[in-house]
Amino acid sequence: MVRKKVEGDEEQRRAAAHKAHRAEEAPSARSVTTGASKQRTHRAGPSARQDEETPAQRQGKQGHSAEGAAPRRRGGAGPAEPRSPFEGRGNPPYSPEHEQVFRGLVTAEAQHGGEAVSLEDISRAADMPREETRTLVHDLVAVHHLATELQSADAPGAGSRYESKPGR
Repeated sequence: MVRKKVEGDEEQRRAAAHKAHRAEEAPSARSVTTGASKQRTHRAGPSARQDEETPAQRQGKQGHSAEGAAPRRRGGAGPAEPRSPFEGRGNPPYSPEHEQVFRGLVTAEAQHGGEAVSLEDISRAADMPREETRTLVHDLVAVHHLATELQSADAPGAGSRYESKPGR
């Protein structure tokens, strides 16, 4: 890596850095350290905000896709990202409704020879509406760890299947 050319020797750079600190400024902001070479100068201007990421900053990170990659913003500005329907539920305690759905899961598994079953099968066996069953099954999987959600690799559009965890 090539170091930035800075006027003066090491003592003079240290003195300039101390002077910047006393003035409550970052030495790199005054360009008095070799570290200033690492500062992003290509983002200067009124449109360059610190809370915005450039596409180059996102490249190679998790969740980044090359096509249609827009800068992600922190905070409330920008387009809303899709949210989970379970967001904000916290860790609900195990309730009689959870028990009803768990029994429905076990019953549906028994009817299907011990194989994983669909949400519709569980809903039918538990005698509960599909959306309510969906929420409670999520709790059984994510909160109470009594069931497992399986994604179908051979039929991606088929949706999830569920099974009770052995020994529970």
